[in-house]
Amino acid sequence: MKSISSILFFRFILIFLSQIIVFNNISIFGVSADIYIIFLLIFPQNINKSLYYFLIFLYGIFLDSFSNSFGIITFSLLVSSYIRPYLLNFSFGNFDMRKVGKVRDYLINTTIYQKLTYISLVVFSHNFVLYSVEIFSIYKFQLIMKNATISSLISITLMLIIISLFYFKNER
Repeated sequence: MKSISSILFFRFILIFLSQIIVFNNISIFGVSADIYIIFLLIFPQNINKSLYYFLIFLYGIFLDSFSNSFGIITFSLLVSSYIRPYLLNFSFGNFDMRKVGKVRDYLINTTIYQKLTYISLVVFSHNFVLYSVEIFSIYKFQLIMKNATISSLISITLMLIIISLFYFKNER
């Protein structure tokens, strides 16, 4: 358990610093890339739910404090982490959280369509909640969808590059 904790902490610091230092300062088509969602995508499933939500909450608070987003990132991360098991079941079929603790195993041993479906659903749901709370107007639904779609496409592209560099090296 100690090695898992240290790996989680190292991933947390690495993704957090790269988001704050690099990706918050890059704006493509008026939106920034949200690679911090990688932490949510690869977080182990066999951890205590209370600890899981607490760690996601802390992660969001740290990101909010450096991004000046007033809790929007925290809220959208918590919503995304709550619906994540349903998205795992939808993307990978019979996903039993009690038997498989590492989502990484599913990301490595499945087809590219399942990987892309899982990553796309988590990223789009996160960005949709993020921009819905940020804009907070039903009359600007087109703007919410436009921003969520553009941000999701940019984030998915960058996250697939990053994930393929670090996690899919066993496939080659």
